[in-house]
Amino acid sequence: MSFKSIKKFLFSNKIKFSIGTILFLYVMLFTDIPVGFSNMIFASQMSGVDEEGRPLYMHTLDEESVDVSEDYSVNTNNEPADFETSISKRIASFNLEDWNLILVNKDNPLEADVDCKLKSFDGFDVDTRIYDDLDAMYKAAKEDGINLLMASGYRNYNTQVYLYEKKINYFKRLGYSQNEATEIASMKVTPPLTSEHETGLAVDILSYSHNCMDSDFGDSDAGIWLKEHSFEYGFILRYPEGKEDITKIQYEPWHFRYVGKEAAEFIYINNLTFEEFVCLVNEYNGAVAEE
Repeated sequence: MSFKSIKKFLFSNKIKFSIGTILFLYVMLFTDIPVGFSNMIFASQMSGVDEEGRPLYMHTLDEESVDVSEDYSVNTNNEPADFETSISKRIASFNLEDWNLILVNKDNPLEADVDCKLKSFDGFDVDTRIYDDLDAMYKAAKEDGINLLMASGYRNYNTQVYLYEKKINYFKRLGYSQNEATEIASMKVTPPLTSEHETGLAVDILSYSHNCMDSDFGDSDAGIWLKEHSFEYGFILRYPEGKEDITKIQYEPWHFRYVGKEAAEFIYINNLTFEEFVCLVNEYNGAVAEE
């Protein structure tokens, strides 16, 4: 696996890593270099030093908010983490066949309705396996003065068909052609069998003080809290701002997807979309298989 092939793969999938980051990943993942040298390169990815001249990481976490072990790329001691455990070990630990890491989008549609056990939460059904973490997130937010409000959960195939066609007809009434209306609608409501809501793993969350699905929710107290803390409970902001060309979906600060705590933390720390995360894991596994 060459540096050139990795660069080509990442750019062909519209993963926006810098050339330096791509080179960094290649050197670390696919070459045998001393740990000391890897730490030196890792330190070059940092964003400055503290008052005592120690390097600061680009991403830092509140020590009390999450248990950051030596396995992660960021630690709370401001010391370079061993790369073999911080990156390679973390990526190798993810199994994309796990129920919580299923990728559903326009390029990866479901074959049929997902057969999952559902449980009602705040008026909407969700997969029973995410119930406890979702409940814990709601309670934590409330302790911080944030009253979250569920706006959507699981949807079956027929419901998704209805919502999708309704949105298309809305744009047709505005004067758009069938093709134009369909294209615009698909950026706002995903076609049937391509919506994460059909898995029971996605939730739309607002708050009692801001109960409208608009971009301003991301700047509300609830939107900010969710963006900063949802990963602690296994959820990720699924359609972040500035990465619409990757997700193919408009910025939705209210849409959160359950991927499990370990994957959510990795995605949050490294500022990835779920598509980028899946591509990174696939590329790593493919490179290992070629060795």
